[in-house]
Formats: sequence, structure tokens, C-alpha cells
Amino acid sequence: MDSLLISVIVPVYQVEEYLDECVQSLLAQTYDHLEILLIDDGSRDGCPRMCDGYAERDPRVRAVHQENRGLSGARNTGLRLAKGEYIAFVDADDLVSPFYIEYLYGLIRTYGAQIAACGYGRSRAELKAAEEARGDGRRAPRCWERMRGNGVRPSAGRAQPERRGKDSICLTSDRMLREWHGKRKRLETVVWNKLYHRSLLAGREGGGVFPEGRIHEDVYVSHLLAAEAERIAVTRQKLYLYRRRGESLTSRRLTPERAVCNLEAQSERLKYFVERGYRPANRRLAAGMFLHWLLFEWKLRGRAVDRKRELLKYLIGVMI
Repeated sequence: MDSLLISVIVPVYQVEEYLDECVQSLLAQTYDHLEILLIDDGSRDGCPRMCDGYAERDPRVRAVHQENRGLSGARNTGLRLAKGEYIAFVDADDLVSPFYIEYLYGLIRTYGAQIAACGYGRSRAELKAAEEARGDGRRAPRCWERMRGNGVRPSAGRAQPERRGKDSICLTSDRMLREWHGKRKRLETVVWNKLYHRSLLAGREGGGVFPEGRIHEDVYVSHLLAAEAERIAVTRQKLYLYRRRGESLTSRRLTPERAVCNLEAQSERLKYFVERGYRPANRRLAAGMFLHWLLFEWKLRGRAVDRKRELLKYLIGVMI
């Protein structure tokens, strides 16, 4: 397998308790031609010191410090500095299988894809194989056999028709978008379970890829990145452990402002699918947004009424 440089961008903010386990899981990758960018986004705990320590001890690690700009700002900084041909994103409170990069890059080479995506787990039990394998980086667990056992022959980077292996499939971008928010919806929206060719992450209109000043960043951009690719390889294998913490953005107490931000992100994404005629994907997205609207209306009981009413009016127009 070629040994191209792959960059891993890790935004770091107030995660002192989890950072070491995350970084150690990256340093233990079986694919070792890595550039690990730790973007300290103005942390006030011990993270800045820890990032510097990793950079001093391992030449693959670069520590970057900046004033707080949020998750999108940290990712955009990482993209500006990344030197790799392929780029992955990992949240600093999560961790990955030792085969995370090798397996995703293997999918890209096998299918000639520009994006590779994997499954993810939310508990240690779901990644038990990865934990057992960490003591022997030379041998992959049975469920993560190397690509020679995946049921397809490597393409050496050449684009292939849609194909299926034992535990993977390669889809055209158009098919991926037409099937959006269907059976693969858990894998689609987030960016941290994927490996991207750097050409897809060039930014738009002079700005960064990720929208700064907004939350639910991935909802705004994941489908746009998929649209830029020709082919996307997907495996159901769980190579990423996603932690849902009480302090994380996705777990914080719901407020009217956060509810509106969520619905606005979904609305922006829905407009893209409606304008391009991706039926029935836009119906599925509209139904999901409506369920969120009902949930927020019940939890918030009449707060942020005007903006929610505007979004509901648009949503009804799409659904009828």
C-alpha cells in the first residue's frame, strides 16, 4: 500500500480528561505516515500544555494554539495547515481503532473513491475488538481483515463502477445523495468517521469549509462534501468510538436558541435537496425536521415562537 501523508485534524477545547486517550489511539495507528494536528482552541485547562508535550515527544504531532473560534474555526485552521493528501477529523474526546486510517485508506484505494466512511460505536463493548488489538498492532481483528480479504480487488486508485464487498460498498455521489437520510443516515452527517481527499476541502468563496459562528456544523457541510466526490466507499465496520458527554455540544441543555440553530441547519440542508430534486431524500429530511420541530415545541412550550413558525411554514411547503 502506498504511504501517502494523511493529516488528522483534532480540535481541542476543555477536554483534559479525555485528550490523552484520543491522542494515544492516533499514535497507535497501523498506518503511521501521519500528521496529527492538535488545534488548541483557547482551552483554559491543561490541554495546551498536553498538546505541546505530544508535539515534543512525537514528530508526527503538531500543536497549534489560537483564540477560541469554536469547532468550525479550529477545523478550518487545521485545513489551512494540513499537508496530507487525505484528511480525517477526530474529536478530542473520542478515540479510534488502531486500523481506523489504514482501513479507510484501503477502501479509497480499493474503490478509487474520494471519501471513505466507517461505522461508529457509542460504547466500549462495541469496540472491544479494537481494544484487544491494541496490544498487537501487527494483526487486525477478524472483523477488520485487511482489504485483500474484503471481496474486491484493489483498483490502485482508479475509479470503479458501483461495487460491493463483504462488508463495504462503493456508491456514486449521486446515488449517495438520492439515498440520503435513509438506511445509512447514521454514517452520513458527521465528518469524523470519514477520510477525505484534500481536493474536496478547498473551502468556498474565500472562507473555510466549516461555517464559523454556528453549531451543527456537519449538518451544513456533509452533503456538500459528498456532492464534490465522484465515489464514496462505505463500510459498516465500527472503527470510531463516539462519546456523548454531558459537557459536549450535542448533550447540552436545550434552549430556544439551540433549537432554532438546529432547525436552521436542517432547513439549509433541506433546501439543497429540494432545489436539486433529490426525491425521496427531501421527503425523508423534511419528515425528520418536522419530528424535531414537534420535539422542540413540546420541550420549549412556546418559546422562540416566531422563528420556529417561519421554519414550520417552509417545512409544510416542502411536504405538501
